[in-house]
Amino acid sequence: MTMINAALTPMQEIEIFGCPALFTPHRVSRDTVHMLCCYEMRAAVNGRPFALVDRAEDSSFFGTVLTPVPMELPEGQKTVGPEDFACDPLASHYTPALFEQKYMEPEAASAERFGKALYGE
Repeated sequence: MTMINAALTPMQEIEIFGCPALFTPHRVSRDTVHMLCCYEMRAAVNGRPFALVDRAEDSSFFGTVLTPVPMELPEGQKTVGPEDFACDPLASHYTPALFEQKYMEPEAASAERFGKALYGE
């Protein structure tokens, strides 16, 4: 499976577990991820649900998720239900550097940077 360079590749902005994140259907070279946390999504196969994992097997790999904060992965995975993953096909695409500027700048209040407060809820 080909890996992409996260530093050069714009990725779609999503929300996962109430946190803004970047998503790409490609596997990302972890050597190119610096400030963000890198996870992979395992596709729903063989009766197992979609899940956020550290690394997915090639046969169940669905995509890569980059988050500005660490995600808890009890027992190495966290089940992802439809309510946990918001993906707007018209959402902006950012490189990790631009995403970091948007959500991790010191002058932004933490409530505005992470979670539902970001979306006015």
